[in-house]
This record gives sequence, C-alpha cells and structure tokens, in this order.
Amino acid sequence: MLPPFDTILFDFDGTLAVLNLDFAEMRRQLLTLTLSHGLPAEDLHRLYMLEMIVHATAWLQQRHPEAAAAYAYEAEQLLQGIEIEAARGSRLLPGIEELLTTLQRRQIAVGIVTRNCNAAVRTMFPAIDAYCQAFLARDHVTQVKPHPAHLQAALTRLGRSSTLTLMVGDGPMDIQAGKNLRMFSIGVLSGTGTRASLRQYGADLVLDSAADLLQYLPNHPGKTR
Repeated sequence: MLPPFDTILFDFDGTLAVLNLDFAEMRRQLLTLTLSHGLPAEDLHRLYMLEMIVHATAWLQQRHPEAAAAYAYEAEQLLQGIEIEAARGSRLLPGIEELLTTLQRRQIAVGIVTRNCNAAVRTMFPAIDAYCQAFLARDHVTQVKPHPAHLQAALTRLGRSSTLTLMVGDGPMDIQAGKNLRMFSIGVLSGTGTRASLRQYGADLVLDSAADLLQYLPNHPGKTR
C-alpha cells in the first residue's frame, strides 16, 4: 500500500515515455568533444554527462577562459541535437495517457522533472502542459536530479509538500532524488533501472510500469488515504 499522497512527481524518459536515447553513444560523443579541449580523461569517466559539462566548463574557465563558454554551448547543442532526434521516434508508454488523465480527474497534482531538455520533451509530448501542472526540464533549473533542488522547484511551483508526494522514476538517480527529500519513491522497470539497482538506492516499491499506479488510486478526488 501507498502512504497518503496528493501529488506525484514523474521522471520522463523511461518512466512516462519510451526510452529512445542511446546513452552510451551520447556519452561517447560528449567525451570526445570534451577531451578535444585538453581535459584529463581520468577526471571525466566518473561523471554523468551533465556533470561532465559543468566540470569541464569550470576547468576551462580556470585555464582557458576564452574557450569555456564556447565549449559549454557546443556541448549543450550536441546533447540537445541527439535528444531531439531521439524524441521524434519516441512515444508515451502504454497506459500513461490514461494514468495522467485519471490523476487529473482525481485531483492529484502532477509534476514532471527530467534531465532531458525542454525542446526534446515537447517534441515527443507537445500536450504536456495539459497533463501536468509543473514541468521542469534541465533548461528550467540550475541544479538537476539527483540534487533535491530539481524536485523542490517542482513542489514549489505546485504549492505542495514533499511529505504528501510520491516520486516515480526508472533510474537510481530518480530514487536518490526522491529519498533526498524523504519522499515515498517508486521505481519502474520500463527504462534503465533494474529491480536490484532501484532497491539498492532505496525504492520503497518497484512496479513494472508507472501505469500500474492506476490500481492504487482512489475512486474519489482529493488526497489518498
């Protein structure tokens, strides 16, 4: 069973939409670009892609300030190009539109928080604003998941508390972000995460799909109990 909740925050790719990104190829291209600016390879392999850009920009700012802004722009354009192209071949996962429509009817607030870019998500899901009250891509925040500020920004926009919010995502960093705000966090197996990895990062519940949440929803509007 779920605890009382009146809000759900969702990840996007792999949670609500088919994961159509080749992260390995995306990382390879970003790593090649970053290394071409002279950064030590050993500093990069432990970093996620967005964190790699932040690290490399700061490194260049200290040593070659004239190159830092150009690198940051080129790196972001590289990722956005890959993401937008992937979004053109993606779609909502089965049952997700029904889930989002039902949440509206039951008056459960919905936020979508993603490390993907705004343009890619809107390419795949142009009607997103009709289905959620807070959509925060990486373009909209200064700190992304797993930093709790990303989720907190969505909660602030919704005017809701983390104590009555569920976090739902397919990756360990989604679970980590939720647990950083002490949210009941649900892992789904429709993306990158495995049952073991999601549990390792503290998932309170693991479902095959976010659409499976339909069976937990009440038949009346308002906060669930």
